[in-house]
Amino acid sequence: MIRQSAIGLTMTVAVVAGAAAQLKTPADWKWRLDCCDNKVVESEPRANEFHFVAMPPGWHMTSAVGGVLFHPDFMTKNTQQFVVEAEIFLFPGESQEEFGVFVGGKNLTPEETPAYLSFVARRDGRAAILRQQGPPLLAWTTTDGLAPHPGKDSVKTTFRIEALKSEVVFSANGKEVTRVTRDRVNLDGHFGFRVGKGMNLHASRLDITHRLAPTPK
Repeated sequence: MIRQSAIGLTMTVAVVAGAAAQLKTPADWKWRLDCCDNKVVESEPRANEFHFVAMPPGWHMTSAVGGVLFHPDFMTKNTQQFVVEAEIFLFPGESQEEFGVFVGGKNLTPEETPAYLSFVARRDGRAAILRQQGPPLLAWTTTDGLAPHPGKDSVKTTFRIEALKSEVVFSANGKEVTRVTRDRVNLDGHFGFRVGKGMNLHASRLDITHRLAPTPK
């Protein structure tokens, strides 16, 4: 296997007062916000802005508007077997919008109509697999791997998308949510984080693993 890992640590997130002023938006990352002027900031976001900074281990995100974030050098392909996995900590809040990962991202500049497949969860403990263009692959549903946020402290969710030869398996916190045949999805494109409006998150890890050894048909 070849494993490319942005961050490989499990953590309990603690934001130190005053340290946030030292944090910077990663210069080598890209994003596509859901509306407005695609503005990502290093300070607390105002209306129609997205706060995104490198905070080792990982990245911190606070969203006044939803969007996707990705590193342009790494992509998923229909011809490959791979795993995309991320650990995301959800902080207390009121928003019931989604957070998680996406794959197969295309047309992610502000001038284009974006397309991607996102595997996401909500604060109420439900998961979904959503197409940016088209009907959901899996509508919002309860699953063994997720529980509603307790209302205090941060809660970690591990998202895993495993693309095998003939099917794609979606798991949350080590529990399978669903699997579909590969002919139902197009996985060519960018991958990264999908974040809805009004979220406060810390992603401690985003990995892609490519399978090189032969696997059963």
